[in-house]
Amino acid sequence: MTSYKSNTSNDEPFALVSLLKALGHEPVSTGGDEFWYASVLGNRTNNKIVLTVNNRLNTWFDSSFGLLGKGGNLMDFARTYWPDLSTEQIEEKLRSIQTQSAKKDRPLRKRKATKIPDYRVDRTRPLGYNNEVTDFLMESGLWELADLNIQEVYYYVTDQKGNRKDFCAAGWMNENGGWEVRAQNYTGCIGPRGMTFISAIETVLAIFPEYVDYLKRRSDKYLHYASVLILNHPDFISASLKRASHFERVLLYIDETRDGYQSATEAFTQKLPHIEVIPL
Repeated sequence: MTSYKSNTSNDEPFALVSLLKALGHEPVSTGGDEFWYASVLGNRTNNKIVLTVNNRLNTWFDSSFGLLGKGGNLMDFARTYWPDLSTEQIEEKLRSIQTQSAKKDRPLRKRKATKIPDYRVDRTRPLGYNNEVTDFLMESGLWELADLNIQEVYYYVTDQKGNRKDFCAAGWMNENGGWEVRAQNYTGCIGPRGMTFISAIETVLAIFPEYVDYLKRRSDKYLHYASVLILNHPDFISASLKRASHFERVLLYIDETRDGYQSATEAFTQKLPHIEVIPL
């Protein structure tokens, strides 16, 4: 997971709640460590709560992003909030906002450097051992769809005091060795991010944004023999174009209403005129 180092005199981790306040978003409701917001991501104008922030863990989850929702840490939120900015531009913007927030809140105590949790995979197991994961998949309608590539992923984070906190989620491996995990209140990647490739014939390629999208459509007649490429993140659209150029036939399964994929069809059709676009 990417982090950035603050160049301000504030060494304390930049809280999501503080970032949202600086961006003009106030919680609709609060309770303990939880802050609930409406109309933060996307073009929603109603007052329905869709974004939850855990102020203690400094994590977020937005239930409006499809069946599994979307969430993660501070940088995951920033990439979602500013999808057109590079990582370097996002880090600079966060530093600038943090500096301005610090000036408003002075005098300030000495703080520690920004540190985003470093999650590590402990082990993986086939589905069926962890009731929390099983319940999540059943409630999401994914239990019957899941194949052997979907595993129970056990991961953890260790804080600065050496205290370890364990988690478990459903997940699948990407080709760089990272695990794309999905749980009730967390969506992210443990380890290096990457695409997921399922090799079959070398002439037909089907591209999907998420592994769940593939599972829902894998009974399509072309998918019985096509190779499959799962993007996992919109950042890999350009990389997938290069991969797709080596195939005679390319099927793009896409939902352009999703964050980060609004211009995917245009990008693919410009580079690959023979591509077939299939709406999800």
